[in-house]
Amino acid sequence: MRCSVTNRKELTILKIEEDVFDFRHGGSFRESIQNLISKENSKNLIIDFSHVKAIDSNGISSMLMTHQMANESHGLAIFVSLCQQIKDLLKLTNLDKQLYIFASINEVMTLIEPAMKSKRCGKAKAQHPTYEIIDELCEDLDIIPVTDLHDETLDEEIAVTDETDEGAAEPQASTEKEPVSKKRGRPKKSDEP
Repeated sequence: MRCSVTNRKELTILKIEEDVFDFRHGGSFRESIQNLISKENSKNLIIDFSHVKAIDSNGISSMLMTHQMANESHGLAIFVSLCQQIKDLLKLTNLDKQLYIFASINEVMTLIEPAMKSKRCGKAKAQHPTYEIIDELCEDLDIIPVTDLHDETLDEEIAVTDETDEGAAEPQASTEKEPVSKKRGRPKKSDEP
């Protein structure tokens, strides 16, 4: 299988240079994907299908295998520049919802570039440990013994409020009136003129 590999901003781009991606190319494609993913810096792959005009089931299974291998290595497999026939096949099998498919490499770069910048900034911020402050605070705090938390006046107030609630509930029950049943429907006509 003819293909070329380039790197661009922490992404590895694999460009397939065949017109038909079928059973003849499945094995060599899988080997090249395994070699790329096994490298530490090639976890995020862009597979460029701009030259591919037709694909068979083996090619689709190779795409799915690439996606799964990239996920297992905590990376991404992004497929770009798919022709309409490949898009239709992926839509028919509902793989278009599972795979990362974009129109061009430039579209991927504009979407991923802000994430890459924030990831780099996040690494710089993560180097300053914040847990040291929490440890210092925990050492300075004294634990309050449970016996000091008991308050007798609070217990008396709770007992008094419980008694008043019970006494207030009884008179209300006796003063309540039973609901009067109302008749529904039209009023009866009276015989009186």
